[in-house]
Amino acid sequence: MEGSKILVILEDFDLRIKITEILTIGKYNVKSTHSGKEAIDMIRTNPVDIVISGVNLAEMDGIGVLRVANKFMETASTSFIMVLNNDEYDLARRAMELGAEGYLMTPFDDGELLNHVEVRLRKKRFQHELFLKQHVKLRNIHNSNDELSWLRSRFEGTLPRAFKKNQVLYYRGEKRSLGLHYILSGKIKTYIADATGHVLITGIYGPHEYFGLQGTLLGAENSEIAEAIDNTEILTIPHADVQNLISDYPELFGIFAKGLALKLRGRDEKLMDIAYYSVRKRIAKAIIELTKHNQGSNENYRFILPRYDLACLIGIATETLSRVLGDFTKEGLIEKEGNNIIVLDMDALKMMKN
Repeated sequence: MEGSKILVILEDFDLRIKITEILTIGKYNVKSTHSGKEAIDMIRTNPVDIVISGVNLAEMDGIGVLRVANKFMETASTSFIMVLNNDEYDLARRAMELGAEGYLMTPFDDGELLNHVEVRLRKKRFQHELFLKQHVKLRNIHNSNDELSWLRSRFEGTLPRAFKKNQVLYYRGEKRSLGLHYILSGKIKTYIADATGHVLITGIYGPHEYFGLQGTLLGAENSEIAEAIDNTEILTIPHADVQNLISDYPELFGIFAKGLALKLRGRDEKLMDIAYYSVRKRIAKAIIELTKHNQGSNENYRFILPRYDLACLIGIATETLSRVLGDFTKEGLIEKEGNNIIVLDMDALKMMKN
């Protein structure tokens, strides 16, 4: 790539001039020095694409230059090509272990030098283009209705795990199954319970929804119990993989933070409901919320959830729930078929007085 910046660091004056001339003819922007210390100052103040370095240098050897360059963010991505004598294979192995991308054994011809440089520049260009494509995708995520769809697509080759109805995925305090979970089919409930057996359901999740975000970001342990309401298939992104993705794509952290903020807002609203809303109003709101799992299907105003789970979700006794659902049925607001609740008058539920 014409115009790419290359720094040549060699103590051998004749070899340094020869390489500089060849690269200049190849229309590269070339600078040179015999000093390892000066080279560090040069690449830190004016980063280059490739460094071609010998081992024996003034003030700091080539291995030292490679080590120091790898420590700084602005120089860590610089490609290093080491120039070695034809019997220095141990040095070649050591340089590659420290992050060098290649080496040239003297003597070498002009074509070999130019080929090494062009291969590294093509690789660097490809990595940059790939980064830009992923960056654009992440930018587009913020304008999408499903911000985590891109994340799910990264793991489409992963086999889903199947859980039977009432099977526990993980318990609170466990590191087992720590990660971000995506539901392919079925439903999951997350809940907390005290020593006396009182249960509060913190979330109901259906197909194409995520859960486990809080434990994943904390990275210590699961903060809730997760249990299958129906036969369920789940795709799990392990905690370590999520952390690697955040490192590679920092914008994902903003998406995760937004997800946590929305969950916290939902819990705040739930606390407000418990503090100030009547039981009838709270049950009506829960029914409206649960029907959202079926939006876009032929079952828009229908959901199936055991009465005990519905009571734990709202934070009331099962007997109280049954009484109010009976009232709703008499008033023509809903229809009951076992655990199946069918909404007959959605507007009336939304306008329920406190």
